[in-house]
Amino acid sequence: MPTELPSSYVAGADPNRPLDALFVNAPLRDYSERPRVNDFTLPVLGMGYIATYAAAAGFNVGVLDAEAQGLGIEQTAAIVNELEPRWVGMNLLAPTYEISARIAAALDPAIKIMLGGHQAKAMPAAILTDPRMSRCEALVIGEGETRVVELLADHRNRSELPGVMWLDPIMRTPVTGGRPGSGHHLAPPINELPFVDRRFLAQDPHFDAGRWEANMVGARGCPYDCSFCGAAVSANPDISIRTREPDNILAEMDQLRGTGVTAFRFVDDLFLGAKRVIDKMMEAFTAARVGEWAVWDATGRINVLNRASDAVLDTLAANGLREVALGVESGSERMLKLIDKRIDPSMTHSVVRRLTERGIGVKGYFILGFPTETEAEIDQTVRLVHELWEIADGQPGSFRASAFEYRPYPGTPDWERLMKTGKYTPEQLLNYSAVDLTSSGEEAAMRERDEFNFSVNLQLSEAPIDYVRRNLVALSREQYERKVSA
Repeated sequence: MPTELPSSYVAGADPNRPLDALFVNAPLRDYSERPRVNDFTLPVLGMGYIATYAAAAGFNVGVLDAEAQGLGIEQTAAIVNELEPRWVGMNLLAPTYEISARIAAALDPAIKIMLGGHQAKAMPAAILTDPRMSRCEALVIGEGETRVVELLADHRNRSELPGVMWLDPIMRTPVTGGRPGSGHHLAPPINELPFVDRRFLAQDPHFDAGRWEANMVGARGCPYDCSFCGAAVSANPDISIRTREPDNILAEMDQLRGTGVTAFRFVDDLFLGAKRVIDKMMEAFTAARVGEWAVWDATGRINVLNRASDAVLDTLAANGLREVALGVESGSERMLKLIDKRIDPSMTHSVVRRLTERGIGVKGYFILGFPTETEAEIDQTVRLVHELWEIADGQPGSFRASAFEYRPYPGTPDWERLMKTGKYTPEQLLNYSAVDLTSSGEEAAMRERDEFNFSVNLQLSEAPIDYVRRNLVALSREQYERKVSA
């Protein structure tokens, strides 16, 4: 049982009113077995949006971020049961599904359960027929703001809501709701949604490098089809790509500025991933003179930035762009074509050089152990990381690398490709477990990686798993040494 008051673990709820819903972000592993060692995790903005929308409709809701707080399975369930919400909502992801199911099975039968997230979309029938999820009253596929509010108002209207599923109590088969004219629920108008109420986020804003920093979403949906990614367009045919208007984004930034925030991180796929978005946003940022008071980070696409003119990159720097996160993924041209990245290593060289010359930092993401990847191709990726470090050395901007072991996600093009081989079952590909790459996760170089070290422990690449992990640890250690010696 928790030693503190259960309500102290919950963000945003009014403890003096009955709790309509508690949205639970499950931990990546059971932290009762080994404490969480990293200090920060990105906030659950999706839950924050849902909670904010529900609160604006008059409901008393809260967010229990068990990952950010390093809670164990039993402790998380005990907190929920003690608080007795009418509903508990959980976002299901492949790495946390088993833990989420164990939490759900331990909840008081009087608490109604709603489920969402990528795993809910990818495997709804398997989830609804999982005995541990037997009390699921509503599985919400896709963006949930408006449908969650409808469910909180009267869950019996679920039959009218598109993309809401449940298990027929007699036939024991999945049923999907929806009626003509209800399609608007699937794509809430993002410029009309209230700004995220940061009370619902455990660590946002947070203080880092001398500034208060907040995370933001500038768009929903991604037009690309990277084969390993849960956001791939082919895996999300229900999502229409929508970008917030610049004045809407600037209004939220200005609101946060009033609370002392002067740094922002745009975590969506499109902010620097489409030329039209870049041009439109930078025109507005220039007019608002954002670069005079703020710095910001964003995700970007190498192919788009490679085509950008020097003038565009100069404008990004002048408007306060501090760092771009790029999905480099691999140094092997074969692997890049296989995963449909639409880039090659020469593009990456050029983009990193042009950005760091302007004082813009670059964070490159890399994946080791893709299906069919060979030792030689992993070596190519390791060489590319070193080349990018060398390109940035001595430049005003820096380059840092973040490497991960490959893991499959249901619903992605890779998942379909792996299943067609006939070598694997869904249970094998979903058998995620935490991987301790060093001594009890306590090595300084691994502290910031604690939440990312998990694997299905299958030999998917041609390169042995030990080879993948040896290189992963070596890159992580070298990046850490470069950071502390900078």
